Amino acid sequence: MDKSKSTLVMIVATLLANTPAMADVYINGTRIIYPAEKREITFTVGNSAAQKTLIQTWIDEGNPGDTPDNSKAPFLLSPPLAAIGALKSQNIRVNYTGEKELPNDKESLFWVNVLEAPKNTQDPNELRISLRTRIKLFYRPQNMEIKPEHAPEKIEWKLEKKENKWMLTANNKSPYFITLSEIKVKTDSFSGMAKISAQNSMFPPQGTLIFSLNPEKTIKDSGISFSTINDYGGTSTYTSDAITISTH
Repeated sequence: MDKSKSTLVMIVATLLANTPAMADVYINGTRIIYPAEKREITFTVGNSAAQKTLIQTWIDEGNPGDTPDNSKAPFLLSPPLAAIGALKSQNIRVNYTGEKELPNDKESLFWVNVLEAPKNTQDPNELRISLRTRIKLFYRPQNMEIKPEHAPEKIEWKLEKKENKWMLTANNKSPYFITLSEIKVKTDSFSGMAKISAQNSMFPPQGTLIFSLNPEKTIKDSGISFSTINDYGGTSTYTSDAITISTH
């Protein structure tokens, strides 16, 4: 990680912004894929404001409190600081430095940060706020055993009734991170939808998620129908009849 000390001076506070709509600065895309065979990749930061905006960029390993000075993520961003003109955009280059060896048989997850400096104001009493946007960066090794679009097919499902409540367990048997956006279940024993939140929507390779279920009688197709977020930020839908059911 670039250890440049040219950190932006913020007047009041930093507000974490999870959606680009909250800020004038936005990242073109909802996730970034870094293929291991690439020497570098680029992503684009745009400025929708009618005035120039100063930004700072860095990558962290998952701790939102990391700064450009203490992050240990093995990536170099160039430029780390940039002034983007009104209604203009800036390409940011990403290089894997190799300072930290990453697994070659599964994906690794990092987070790209873009911090927008407060706008100048003539009012000394006006609150000046810095907005930060974070999106996922997936470092993807070469020669993975399956293609990313087939990863959701490797999920193993278990439907279980505990204390009169139905629960659904998903085991990710693929080498990819998988983000779920919708799950529908219909069996002879139960019909319903999973409760998915931001905290239990993504699981790592060989990871597990457990969902509580809401009854829903209008589901027509038997088995499991589920949607995932693909590499382009869109949704892909899959079905599976392979469900282990336990009612003990």
